[in-house]
Amino acid sequence: MRYIIVSNGRISDYSFYKNIFNTSDYIICADGGAKHLIEMNVIPNVIIGDLDSIDKEHKQIYIEKKVKFYKFPSDKDATDTELALDFALSNKPSEIILLGAIGSRMDHSIANITLLKKILDNGIRGKVINENNEIHMLNDEFNEIILYGEENDYISIIPLSYKVKGITILGAKFPLKDAEIPIGSSLGISNEFNNDGVRIKIKEGLLLVIKARD
Repeated sequence: MRYIIVSNGRISDYSFYKNIFNTSDYIICADGGAKHLIEMNVIPNVIIGDLDSIDKEHKQIYIEKKVKFYKFPSDKDATDTELALDFALSNKPSEIILLGAIGSRMDHSIANITLLKKILDNGIRGKVINENNEIHMLNDEFNEIILYGEENDYISIIPLSYKVKGITILGAKFPLKDAEIPIGSSLGISNEFNNDGVRIKIKEGLLLVIKARD
């Protein structure tokens, strides 16, 4: 099953997300993410968080729609997005997609991106999507991915562990074979797609993979 979590980050082009919701099985709203769902006319299955960011008007709409709420104290040890993720993980879906996870608050944006590791640690595939980025993570177990790009798309890899070993990239303008890249290197930024999909595989480490467009 495909779970979608909608958070309170920046979403500008609501039409961009239509197909994503059309292929979802379960939708979780993380508190203030309700404003985005209202704009997209999407009814979530549940709303989770301390409920300090959701507008009263939006909350009332979803109460009338009989959406279930899970309220947490304001003083808590996890963000609303992580609370929503924990709920999703407890249901053991096959995939989790985070929307509205990137915004003007860099602390929240980075924290949400690193939640991809928590998803992988539970044996589940995950990704963060916005209008300009599709973000994945690879580790020793989920160590391979194929991505397809369009004109003006880029593909970048960023090591998150001390070193990522055995990196192989096929189908890109700048291929790699069994390479090793340390954290802090920009070697993997702004590679380009050829005509077919790009295959990325690693042997050891933690690697962020981003399909991006300007």
